[in-house]
Amino acid sequence: MRRWWIDESTILATSNPSDDDLSALRAEGFGVAVSLLDASHQRPGYDPRSAASSGWMLYTIPIDQRAATPTLVQACEFAALLGAVCNVTKSLVFCKDGVARSAFMGAVYWIAKGVPVNTAIARVTTSANVETAWGRSSEEVLRSFEKLGWRIPS
Repeated sequence: MRRWWIDESTILATSNPSDDDLSALRAEGFGVAVSLLDASHQRPGYDPRSAASSGWMLYTIPIDQRAATPTLVQACEFAALLGAVCNVTKSLVFCKDGVARSAFMGAVYWIAKGVPVNTAIARVTTSANVETAWGRSSEEVLRSFEKLGWRIPS
């Protein structure tokens, strides 16, 4: 499983996890899993019933892998969710490969923490150790999100 920290020790981005991956992460104190998979095209690598029974709070913000970029509404949904749980438990965010959609939402997180768009993009691409292709539409959504002034409490 590919993994990288969005925010060290609190928010982890990964590729699509297995049951064993979730079990190990649960033992490390993780309690919230946010899937960015579009279930009509990509299935989770774990059994949702088993994950829920082992204490995971499961959320899905379905983003089609073929879409140019997540929407502003999806960015707001993600920020609201993390804002609600960030002081309660560690969170896991994942997509198929743990890169594009997860990195986008990682940037959303940092913008909601008050980091400027360009710095947020640089931070997640460095953390993920990839050169994510940030298209014009992705940057426009991130800039629109920044203008909303949404904040996740520290």
